[in-house]
Amino acid sequence: MRDVEDLKNAERTLSRVLDQGNLHLELVLNGVNKTFAGRCEQGDFYLRLSPERLHSSVELKREAKILTCITDHEQIAAKPFMDPQHAGTAFVWDGAPYFGIATTVAPGDPYDNSVGQLRPFGRALGKLHAIPITGKVERVDSAPHLAASGKLVEEISLVQGAIFQWSNRGEPTSSGKTSIRHGDAWPGNGRFGESRVTLFDFEHTSIGDPVADVANVAWWLTGLQQPTEIKSQLWNAFLEGYDETQDGERADMSSLPYHVLSVELRSLLFLRDFIKLSLEVEKSVIAGTQHLVGVWRNRAVPESGFLKDGW
Repeated sequence: MRDVEDLKNAERTLSRVLDQGNLHLELVLNGVNKTFAGRCEQGDFYLRLSPERLHSSVELKREAKILTCITDHEQIAAKPFMDPQHAGTAFVWDGAPYFGIATTVAPGDPYDNSVGQLRPFGRALGKLHAIPITGKVERVDSAPHLAASGKLVEEISLVQGAIFQWSNRGEPTSSGKTSIRHGDAWPGNGRFGESRVTLFDFEHTSIGDPVADVANVAWWLTGLQQPTEIKSQLWNAFLEGYDETQDGERADMSSLPYHVLSVELRSLLFLRDFIKLSLEVEKSVIAGTQHLVGVWRNRAVPESGFLKDGW
């Protein structure tokens, strides 16, 4: 009954913000974030509510500004559904404060696990990184909370140690380029149509090194349960599509291992702080971390980023 009342309250809040009658919400994902499919006179949309401890109202307003910047230049992202000033609207769910952001529904179908879809996905991500950064958006580098307590302490320490060793040896940690970053780039955050890929879920978007996004794809591939040959095909198809948008100005990929390890650290910290893990899942996470560190701790990556093996 509490969820029903919370849902009605969310409908009333959003209806007031959008000045829309006959607004309906349906809860479709009840995780750390709450995701709703919405419908009103203005059209269909998705509403994401983030708990205050994960994303502040200011951060959601920034996300909306970046999405507006993207969609003003390229049709590669789900557009903000509400005006940017309304992003970060306060909601209450289960007695706790949440902040909301609504976007249009991304057209197309989910990733179908094929090599053929990695090339257009790479092309879409490359277009994102090629968008000029305007005064509407600002660079944000948030430091993760690294207190050595709670679960996954040994795994967090292992990844931190690998990152430190990489940096301490003087290995590259930056491409020297800056762009709009998606923040959680992998094919599951895209919808695939006949003519284009539409990206969504810009929850972690920011301005920074584009190699961090490319590394997120490499991080996803590392944990994929597929033969090495298939992973190499997926990776190379992705980079080929990415290169089509860069006009010879593509970022140097030699810092890729540093960024892959950083993605793993971010993932572990999120799991530690927000997810209750079963013993079976925790064992799987530990094994995955050990494998990823083994693959990337000392890996040399050419400037081109193309890799044939070692996944």
